[in-house]
Order: sequence, then C-alpha cells, then structure tokens
Amino acid sequence: MPSMSFIDNLKRKLRKTPPAEAASVDTPQGEAAPKPPLPPWRKALRAILPIWAALILLGTFVFGSDFAVEVEPGEVAVIYNMSGIGLFGEDVEVTKEQGLQVIWPYFQRIEKIDMRPRIFMMEGNADVSDEHVKQLTVRASDGSNFFFEKVEIHYQILPASAGDVIRQNGPGDGYKIHALKVHAREIMRNEFGRYSFLDIADPRTYGEATARAKQALNERLNPLGLEVTNIPPPKPSFDQRVEQAIEERQNAEQEVEVQGEKRNKLVQEQGRRIQQVVQAKNGEYQALIAELEAKKQQAMNRLIAVKREADKYWIERKTEGEADRDEKVTRAAANEIASQKAAEGLAAQIKAVGASGPDVLNREIAVHVFPQLEKIRAVPYARSSTPVDIRYLQDGEGK
Repeated sequence: MPSMSFIDNLKRKLRKTPPAEAASVDTPQGEAAPKPPLPPWRKALRAILPIWAALILLGTFVFGSDFAVEVEPGEVAVIYNMSGIGLFGEDVEVTKEQGLQVIWPYFQRIEKIDMRPRIFMMEGNADVSDEHVKQLTVRASDGSNFFFEKVEIHYQILPASAGDVIRQNGPGDGYKIHALKVHAREIMRNEFGRYSFLDIADPRTYGEATARAKQALNERLNPLGLEVTNIPPPKPSFDQRVEQAIEERQNAEQEVEVQGEKRNKLVQEQGRRIQQVVQAKNGEYQALIAELEAKKQQAMNRLIAVKREADKYWIERKTEGEADRDEKVTRAAANEIASQKAAEGLAAQIKAVGASGPDVLNREIAVHVFPQLEKIRAVPYARSSTPVDIRYLQDGEGK
C-alpha cells in the first residue's frame, strides 16, 4: 500500500544518524564508539510525524477521491510531484501502465492523455470542432488561389513526450488548439504555396508537396510532443474556368503521352524490324562466309593435291633424269674408252701409213678419187660472139 511504503521511507530517513565523529585516541582498537544521544526535538518529531501522516492519509482516503485514477487502454498517465520532495518521485513521470494508478494526494497530481492515432481534418466552410476545421485555402506562387475540399492529417502523441504536451499546451485536448490548429494550416499553406497553379495541378506534385509538408510539420510538432504519421495527398480545386483549363491541359498532356507511347511503339517496331533484317542478312552473310570457307578449303585441298602431284612428278622426272644421266655418263665413259681405243688404233694406222710412205697415198687416191673422175664431162670453151648483159637478164627474169 502507498501509505505503508511512505511511512517506511519516512522512518528510514528519520533513523539516519549524522556522521560519527572521529574516534577518540583513548578508545581501544576494535571497540565501537558510543552513539551520541538524540536531541529532544528529534525525538518529538519521530513521534509526531507518523501520527500526522496517518491522519492525512486517513482523511484523504475517507473524504477525497483524487488518490486513484483509472487509465484506459490507449492512454498514458503523467504524474507530477507537487511537493518537490524526491520521496514522492520525479518532478514529471510518464507511465504507460493501464488500470488503476494510485498517487499521493496533495503531494502528487496525475493527468491522462489519449495516445491513440487521431485525424485532424480541414473540410467545409466553418469550424466544427478542434479536430475538424474549415477547408484549407492556399495562395499559389503566381498569385492565383486554390483550395482543398478535404485535407486529413494523421497524427499521434509521442509517448515519451506526453509531459511536454501537457506542459506546453495544457491538460486535456489543449494541444489540438495550440499545436495542430495553428501550425498545420500555416505549414500546409507554405508548402503548397511554393508552386504555381499549373504546377500544383500536376498529380505528381501532390506527393512531393505532401511529403515536404509532413516533414515540416514533424520538425515543428516533434518538440511539442506530437508526430504526424501520414497525410494522404489531397487534390486541389480551382475556379471553374481554371478547372476547365486544367482539364483541357491534362487532356492535351494525356494525348501527348498517348502519341508518345505510339511513337515509342513505332520506334520499337522499327528497331524490331531492323533487327530482323540485320539477323536475316547476318544469316546470309554467315552462310556466304561458310560457303566461301568451304570453297577455300576445297581449293586448298586441290592445291595440296596439285603440289603432291607436282612433287611426285618432280621426283619421278628427277629419278628418270638421274637414271638417264647415269646411263649417258656410263655410255660416254664406254664411248670414251672405245674412242681412245679407236684413236689408238688410228694412231697405229697413221704410224703404219707413215711408215709405208707415198705408196699408201697413191693407193688411196686410186681407190677413192679415180672412180669419181669418171663422172666428169669436159666441153671445149669458146667465147661468145654476142655477149649478154647480165643485169638485163636479172631484171627481166626477176619480174
């Protein structure tokens, strides 16, 4: 029980003795120094304080109801030490425990705060509640105005900063007025007001501006104990003529995108066909290369065969030539020997003829010359009385 723990703590604090004085020189070593007697006021205080605390607690529990608070699921309790005495805990303590929380009346105070995710909404033409205010109107960077029919800001309180939320915004739902209602509208206007109405009409800008707004809100609200968890990208609304112009522009941009897609498809088709042609021609080229390689190989095979035949023919001719040469050399050597013998025989004959004298010559003339003299006919020569011009005869006969 809180009362018993308080009394026990109080007794322990009262029982603490002041620091023992230095031991006397006359005190024997090993013996404890005698404790000094308590002053009379301390004895009286030790007797009065428990009675006084018991009376306060009894009166509080009987006549008061602030000593216990029920903490519901999704809530946290912030306990404040109103006395400034460390015996009653920290100055500010946040507890997430659910159920009945008991405190010391007069010395402590407890505040509850809802930690469940909540939605701050800007919609309509007037404020409905602290979390439902009128719609957001923004002035664009080019001076035009636009508004959002509905803006939702999902947020929650940081559990560890629940004490800061109460300290800066007051108890209860004060944070909805002093934090979200002020900062949310200002920051949303600033972030969406960076763009012109043409830029803000681009759906891709919604997400960018919303992300910037969420970051700026967290930078502003985190020190206050709040955190923005999500902002669904809102769709801006314009004047009717502006809406029509934006719609026409969006239709034109969509048409441009459609035509761009068609162009991309045509470019892809062109590339596909070019690829097909390249592949077909590459196949033909490879086939021609293979055919030429085959022909080249055939020519190389024929060349090798021709070279083989030429080598064979050269070897045969060489062999035949060498054989013929050897035969000729052998025959020449034999002829040489025969000629030498014939020359030797002729020389012997010449020597024999020389030895025989002129009779041999006369015999040879008679054998060989005289038979030829029988074929000679001799006519007496007479000078012509009519000489003939040889040049005239040659000219006439030559024609």
